Amino acid sequence: MNSKQLGIIEIIIATLIWGTLGIIIKSIEMEPASIVAYRSLIAVPIMIFLLRKKVHLIKNKKKEKKKGNFMLLVLSGIAITLAWTAHFSAFKLTSIANTVILLYTGPVYVAVLSPLLLKEVREKRANICLILSVLGMLLIYNQGLGNELNNKGLLFGALSGILFAFVIISTKKLSKYYSSITIVGTQIIISAIILSPELVVEREVIINNIILLLTLGIIHTAIAEFLYIDGLIKISAQKASTISYIEPASAIIYAIILFNEIPQGLEIVGITLIALSNLILNIKSKDILEIIKR
Repeated sequence: MNSKQLGIIEIIIATLIWGTLGIIIKSIEMEPASIVAYRSLIAVPIMIFLLRKKVHLIKNKKKEKKKGNFMLLVLSGIAITLAWTAHFSAFKLTSIANTVILLYTGPVYVAVLSPLLLKEVREKRANICLILSVLGMLLIYNQGLGNELNNKGLLFGALSGILFAFVIISTKKLSKYYSSITIVGTQIIISAIILSPELVVEREVIINNIILLLTLGIIHTAIAEFLYIDGLIKISAQKASTISYIEPASAIIYAIILFNEIPQGLEIVGITLIALSNLILNIKSKDILEIIKR
């Protein structure tokens, strides 16, 4: 097995693990903020253990360190803490399909804002993707009207997409100065510090949920993040991004099988539009032309 094949397998395993995240969160009988706190606390020492022999992954890319870069790293840690909390809240209040697909509006916001914030070349299709994504969200929200809890869940889901967009943009900027694992590790540590008050939970609650919390911290966070980042070194970012669509697809399938959460009517259309907007973003312009020619 060559390096590229190993990288693909690592990315696939990571995305399949993340696909089960909704099942774990729905099964943990704790508040979302407390779940995030324990997830971060458990993940940090495991990630350090996994990386002890991979020093090259945690070295800074440049010796030059600017105060602004460090502050941005801290802000990204705060943002990902809020994003996880919003994402987990959405899992608790609405369907897994809605929660996962609303998170995937993040890359669309990134495509629209990157030219302004990262000085990247603007692509016309980014605006089309934004329209498709917003329309998809409106259709999903319209399907859930009349259910107050579901509506709150959808709002949390939409918020998680916006927050993750900020995390992606800040990570892109920080990647010039820090390795991916350094950024992710710091974000998790910041998350654990911010939410440390949420660690105060009744002993009985911890005992009842300890297996799920350990699974979340060790497998879904430390191991999955390690596999994804290690796999990303071996294959192109675009290929990894394409493989990552296994996550929402598998999450929806798991939800249908285990919770009988079958998307209905406008939800299906909305989910399809958001998925389509992400697909358009990830296909190269020359590939789109080839598809049109055929």
